[in-house]
Parts: sequence; structure tokens; C-alpha cells
Amino acid sequence: MDERIESTFSYIDSHREDTVKYLQKLVRIDTQVPPGLNYDKICELMESKFSEYGCSVSLHEATEDYLKSSGADFLRLEGARCNIVARYGGLVKHPALHISAHIDTAAIQKEGWTVDPLGGLHTKDNKYGRSIYDKGGGYVWGRGSCDDKGSITAMTYALEALHETGVKLKGSLILTGNCDEEIGGIAGLGFLFKEGIVKADYGIQLDGSINSIGLAAQGRARFLIRTRGKSYHGQMPILGVNAIEKMSKINVALTDYWKNVLLKRQIPVPGIELPKELRSIGIDKLTAMLNIGTIKGGVQGATVPDLCEEEVLRGMVPGESFEEVRRELVSVIEDVKASDPGIRYDVDLINAREGYVVSYDDPYIQKAKRIVGEVLGREVPFTGSLASTDMNYQVNEGKMPCFSIGVGEPFSNVHKPDESVSVDAIAQGAKIIASMIIHILS
Repeated sequence: MDERIESTFSYIDSHREDTVKYLQKLVRIDTQVPPGLNYDKICELMESKFSEYGCSVSLHEATEDYLKSSGADFLRLEGARCNIVARYGGLVKHPALHISAHIDTAAIQKEGWTVDPLGGLHTKDNKYGRSIYDKGGGYVWGRGSCDDKGSITAMTYALEALHETGVKLKGSLILTGNCDEEIGGIAGLGFLFKEGIVKADYGIQLDGSINSIGLAAQGRARFLIRTRGKSYHGQMPILGVNAIEKMSKINVALTDYWKNVLLKRQIPVPGIELPKELRSIGIDKLTAMLNIGTIKGGVQGATVPDLCEEEVLRGMVPGESFEEVRRELVSVIEDVKASDPGIRYDVDLINAREGYVVSYDDPYIQKAKRIVGEVLGREVPFTGSLASTDMNYQVNEGKMPCFSIGVGEPFSNVHKPDESVSVDAIAQGAKIIASMIIHILS
């Protein structure tokens, strides 16, 4: 093994307690979105850490336009959309490697938690399962412990190990902590790339599982559909127009549309394997989807509702544009209106981001697979997802080869109550990151 890699690995192994303490600090800062508060606080914590290692650090707050494009009013977003960029200088600007992790977390459920979701509890064992990397480091619990603050911790201690062991880089390293990934990343990594704040040759998106290398994901568009009626006494509904009834007709058509049209719209991804849960039901390609996520209307049972609104999420296969998706959605509703001219509706885009596919035979990706395999001691597969991730900005806006890898495992309960992460999986993640940095930049 390369002496530089060996020394960084040794450093990471000997600093597990420090990683626990740092991760606990991160978890105890509430950055669930919506509303997305305290991004400035977590960025300040990260800034102090990166500055210790000689990084040039800057904080960047997305402008109001990006907040509006995120769907701030509908999602009830609050607080500054703060992002952190740390640059660890090499001798030359290129190659430049950008490594990104998101600072926001999924929302905390009101019920189901058996630990404090913002407590950062550290335990020896995990009742939901045992990490295959477990060497006695234990588990840290709380919202974001795995997704994505465990990845932030892995990134941070990879850099610390490189700095403290004196590894010199020729190329440039850029580390970012970006906000709002869970709701589309428009004011986060989208802002950093679209404004030209971050530019690089290669990327790593720290998110997801440590047991796979992500190369493909779908895009998504979130729409708000409203139907409008005429309010009247509920015992004389014949004199009113029921907005919920009108929405019900639309939903029957939308359900038929996604099950009989969208499920047939598939994009093959050679060399990339979708999760086992999808393959078990016959889905082995990126496949367009639609979900009616929320619906509300009316004021009480004795009044005909004059307004009904719902949120629809449209999973987009790579190559579909937002404009095409919206036109098709409106076309479905117009077909319903043709048989019921009394339907009055409007469709608004809440926010959207595109999908992507990275070629598995790209030289950078093949090198990454070899490095990940060497660190973990086994080969891991290339995977894709029907969900969407911030990696789309690295691939579509940044025009760079990129892959995603995180610190998650089957027991991690990501987006669920009792989220947790293995300390030893974080150590493995840090080793992957450190090894990638050394191989690409030195």
C-alpha cells in the first residue's frame, strides 16, 4: 500500500472518538427541511473545522430568486440558505476534485422515535442491525446522523488525516456543504454551480449507501394542482360546485396515466443495477413515475368545498424536460375537462431538478470502483435510483464525471424514526475519500 494512504488510514482509525464528538455536534444542530433553519450555524461549525486544516473557506447565501425557485412559499421555508465552500490548495488548479455533502436533513417525525432525534446518542450496539464494518466503534443516533451528517464527518476527517500526515496535493480540492438537498437543492448545490462558485474536473457526491457506487438517478418535478368550485350549504350540494369531486376525477385520470403510460417509459442503464426491491417487481430500468403526495380541501362537512389543492411529484427519466412533463400533465387534465366542462383548475410548478446517467466505463469511474473495492476489501456494484439527488448539478451543470457514495447501511433508517450510523462505516467512508483525493490530486 502507498505509504501516504497507509498513514492516512492509520490516522483515521486512531481518531474514531473525535469523529463521534464532531458528528454529535452536527446532529444537535436542527437543520431539518422544511423549514431549513440553522444552516448558518452548521456552516460556522464546519468553517472552524476546515480552517484548522489550512483551507480557504467562504460562505455563500443563495439569493431570493433561488429561494423562490425552491418553492419557498408552498414549502414554508425559513432562514438563510447558507452554503460552505472550502478550498484546499494544490500546486496547480487542475485537476480539481469537488466533494459535496448536504447539510440539511429530512423532517423529524412526531412519533416513532425511541431516542432523542437531536441528541446524538452514542451506543455500542444497534437493535436494528449490525454494520458489516463494525469494529467496536458503535453507533450514533439522530436525524441526519447518516443522511448526511455522517458523510460530512467522513469528508472532514479524511481532510484532517491528509493534513495531519503531511500529504501534499498537486491538484485542487474543493469541499462543499450545501443546503436544501432534501427539497431539490436549488438554493444549495444548484446555486453554487449555476453561479460559477464551484467548478471542477471530477466529482464525488457523498450521499446514500457505502455498499454501492451511484451513477444514475431520475429527476423530479413537484407540481401544485388546484381545482376551484362554488361554495354552498352541504345539504344542498346540487346548488354548489364541489372542488374535491372535480379533483377526484382528475386523480382517477392521473392514476391511469402513470400506471398505463409512465410505467412503460423506461430508460436502460447498461452496467448499472437498480436496487433489489425494484428488480424484484420487474423494474430494472429508470422508469417514469407519478405520486399524488398531499391533498386538502374544504372547511367542514356541511359546506360544499370551493377549493381543493394537491401536490403531485412526477419522477422524470433522464432526457425529459420540465416543459414536456408539464404539458403532458395538463393534457391529462384537459382530457378530463373535455367530459366535464365545469372543471376549473390551475397547475403551478413548485420546483424541479433533472436526472442523470454517468457512463460506468468512464476512466474516472472505473478508477473509483477499484479504489472503493480496495478500501472495503470487496467489489461493490454500480447502482441507480428512481429518486433524485444533488449529483445532477455536478453532472448536468458541472459537466463532470461523478459518482455518489455515502455511509448508509440497511439498518440506518434513513428518513425514518431512529436514524443511525455506524462509526466504523464513517471511518471506511473517510478512507475512501482520502484514497480518492490522493489518487486523483497527488
